[in-house]
Amino acid sequence: MANFQNAPTEQASAPTSRIPTPALAAAAWQRLVLSHSPEIRPALRVGFGLAIPGAALMLLGHVDLMVYAVFGSVVGMYGRSPHRLQRLKDQVLAGTMMLCAGISGIVIAPWGPDGWALVAGGIFWACASSLTTDRYGLKPGGSFFPVFAFGALASLPVGQSPSTAGLAAFVLTALFCIVLGQTARFGAAARGFPGHEPIGWPDALRRSACYASVVLLAGTLAIGLQLEHLQWVMAGAVVPLAAGNARGRLRRGVHRVAGTVAGLVVLLGIYYLQLPELALGVVIIALMFPAEGYMTRNYGLALSFFTPLIMLMLELADPSVNADVLWERAAGNLLGVLAGILGALLFDRKPR
Repeated sequence: MANFQNAPTEQASAPTSRIPTPALAAAAWQRLVLSHSPEIRPALRVGFGLAIPGAALMLLGHVDLMVYAVFGSVVGMYGRSPHRLQRLKDQVLAGTMMLCAGISGIVIAPWGPDGWALVAGGIFWACASSLTTDRYGLKPGGSFFPVFAFGALASLPVGQSPSTAGLAAFVLTALFCIVLGQTARFGAAARGFPGHEPIGWPDALRRSACYASVVLLAGTLAIGLQLEHLQWVMAGAVVPLAAGNARGRLRRGVHRVAGTVAGLVVLLGIYYLQLPELALGVVIIALMFPAEGYMTRNYGLALSFFTPLIMLMLELADPSVNADVLWERAAGNLLGVLAGILGALLFDRKPR
């Protein structure tokens, strides 16, 4: 018989395998990409829509024109449709709307409009953009971007004549974003597109009148309180109206306030670094990516990136801006949000 006593005994021990750190990082990144897949591609497209023109401005030594490029790149935010032809229609329509609002602000900037003149322009563009976005189902809806583009560009100190260089940067960036939108491939990320829901003329006209009433209310309060920076008051006032009911408007207003406060904290951190103008231009471009990425996912979080972006681009355009001006703008934004919530309760009680 074979003697098995001296045979070597094999110890069955389960090998302990360790997952390398790069593999864990790759897995975490994959989970992040999958959880944010509907937002990543549009965010990259909008981000590059600012990054390329912004880089060109910095190479040409015109970082002060970044504010015009930022508003031009907003046209890219309207290109979320997964269908190429529909995306082109949306961006051409939105581009026309943004260009008309922004160019009107650029043209009247040498006259330094303020008070009732600025409020009148804000009312006009709030009505016009509300009708456009509602009738054609554009996303993002509402009047925030056209109203703010008009008010901000009309309030820039440009001297005795309109800024032709700023006008060129604004128009060329908007056109570039439309072209870039036609090269984008959405694939599975198209699931994140909210879809077109055009609103009939009666409801669209009613909502347009509500926008006009809210901007008038906010402007009246700001002028009565002798607040400057009416463009921030008007822009804040139209934000809550983008939601369809009272609870949604209150939630959106809260997100606006919380996001603005968080953005000011981020801004203070950037100021602490005391970066040169060129580095601030890079920061503005970098902030556009997460701002667009979270715009439909978490509005408050998106504003924590968008608020310092706006503040920095306006500071580059007007170096005389100081801390007091920044806080006045934030206070005007808060007043506008409160006026918007109050105005929606008074003038638009019918939910969508």
